[in-house]
Amino acid sequence: MKLLINLASERHLNQLAVRLTLSVFMVLLLLVLAIEGSTYLKCRQLAQQYQTHLDALQEQLRGKQPQRLSAEELAEQQQAYHQAELLLQRDAFRWTVLFDRIEGLLPDGVSLRSFNPDYGKNSLLVTGVARNLPNLQELLDHFQAEAFHQVYLKNQVEVDVDDGHGGKRSALSFSLSVEGVF
Repeated sequence: MKLLINLASERHLNQLAVRLTLSVFMVLLLLVLAIEGSTYLKCRQLAQQYQTHLDALQEQLRGKQPQRLSAEELAEQQQAYHQAELLLQRDAFRWTVLFDRIEGLLPDGVSLRSFNPDYGKNSLLVTGVARNLPNLQELLDHFQAEAFHQVYLKNQVEVDVDDGHGGKRSALSFSLSVEGVF
């Protein structure tokens, strides 16, 4: 077997395929470089924006030192805080639950006209009208049987009320003080 190798001859490569492959590779590298450059610029701009905002906040912090309060001012602020807390507690009271509870206690022939709360004494002044004395006594019995602390009949007065047909009839106007409501 005779081998013929000519070491002086030039190797044959497909120059067109090599150039095309290298060109595509270079275009891809340039595209990646452009994307990375864009990302870098956006990150740098965002970092500068954050730094500017941080500097502004630090400047505000240096400008506003916490004020020192005297004992009187501190006491005034504590009192204002306690008043606000009491108002929030009053506001948190569920009136609809109380109204439903009282509505269940009302006998026929009794209607209530107003509710006046006294948060300091934990009581409620209820005014209303009863058709007759037995209806009023039944209402008082229902209130006494309920879990209220104390129920007092403050006053009762005989009044004339409209009967709905253009006439007048006699009824009892009353007011009750109910304690232990709130």
